Amino acid sequence: MKYYSLYYISLFLLLSSSTFSQDSLNKPKINFSFGGFVNACAIYDSRQIVEVRDGFMAFYPKNKQTDKDGKDINSKPSLNQYAMTTRLNVKVNGPDAFGAKSIAFVEGDFTGASNSENNSLRLRHAYIKLSWNRTQLLIGQYWHPLDVPEALPNVVSLNTGAPFHSFSRQPQVRFDHQFWKFNLVLVASSQRDYMNTGPTGASSNYLRNSVIPNLHSQLHFTFKQHILGIAADYKRLTPRLVTDSNFKANESFDSYSYSAFAKFSFPVMNLKLQGIYGQNLYDHSMMGGYGVSSIDTLTNRKKYSSLNYISAWLNIMTNGKRWKFGVFAGYLKNLGTIKDISGSMYARDADIYYLYRISPMAMLSSGKVNLSAECEYTLAAYGVPDSRYHFKQSKEYTNLRFTLSATYNF
Repeated sequence: MKYYSLYYISLFLLLSSSTFSQDSLNKPKINFSFGGFVNACAIYDSRQIVEVRDGFMAFYPKNKQTDKDGKDINSKPSLNQYAMTTRLNVKVNGPDAFGAKSIAFVEGDFTGASNSENNSLRLRHAYIKLSWNRTQLLIGQYWHPLDVPEALPNVVSLNTGAPFHSFSRQPQVRFDHQFWKFNLVLVASSQRDYMNTGPTGASSNYLRNSVIPNLHSQLHFTFKQHILGIAADYKRLTPRLVTDSNFKANESFDSYSYSAFAKFSFPVMNLKLQGIYGQNLYDHSMMGGYGVSSIDTLTNRKKYSSLNYISAWLNIMTNGKRWKFGVFAGYLKNLGTIKDISGSMYARDADIYYLYRISPMAMLSSGKVNLSAECEYTLAAYGVPDSRYHFKQSKEYTNLRFTLSATYNF
């Protein structure tokens, strides 16, 4: 993988020299602009955590795990450092196409596609965007629309507020249309790096075999510098194609999610907030999943019921030129299923009743360099659910993460 990374970096640099050849041949002018940053972080956790990427992307503290003496194995701190979130991007402004201004954008970092590929170059964004007077068409890989680009949380942690906030980039076709102070967003997306889970683990097959893409709609209302919005999301999953008894299975089921969000921009600070009611948002680095609600005793065909969650978060960030201060607060609760679960559950830690987090941060800027510090306090309440994943009691476990970050922007 390291050789692939070197190849792509060389290709990235080679593109910059092509600007001159374009002009010399009197072809339509194409402008390249390059950007990115170098980022180095050090992290300390007071407890073992549920995470990805060697702990760099933290979700919440692990449940108690006892040894033969009854001691909690997960009650152990850890320390780590990393620089693989370093990022490179190129933006291409080309000639008009179909009467629209056209751009292409490609961005990557070095977090790899999995833990085994850490420090390898991986694709973050890659899209073509056509912009008319009031309409935009985006085709390629970009933030899933539940990650509202205009209202992303400002935090130091790589999780960007997950699992309270969505963290997912997907191949998609996105249509934006502005009328008066409104913006209508329609998206049809697939899955690549962020996928739902099921009988064979995390896979894009469950959405692919449903034939229907993940469909999403949003409506934004803009006034002055403020944005209000609502969203609805539809997804159909097909857990399997054949039963254990070798009968062809037709077991697709539907999932629905809804969101409301806002961004308020003031001279001294920005305020962002979002609430989500979600089903099967596992592919968004959030909580979610589904379980088997019934099994046909003759054919082994199954029916499924989704777990339901609500989450809400708030983010405040000051607008100082040299010093910036912020705080993120999030809450999430497991609402259980509509039907009794009588079989397997495919979810991310469905034994969690609720989560909450509060994380203050400070940033000092000088020129192109930002020095940041963040304290992230996350609590997870684990319990034993009943057949509908409701909880009568739970026990809380906490993690305190300290992050120090240095970033050079270019």
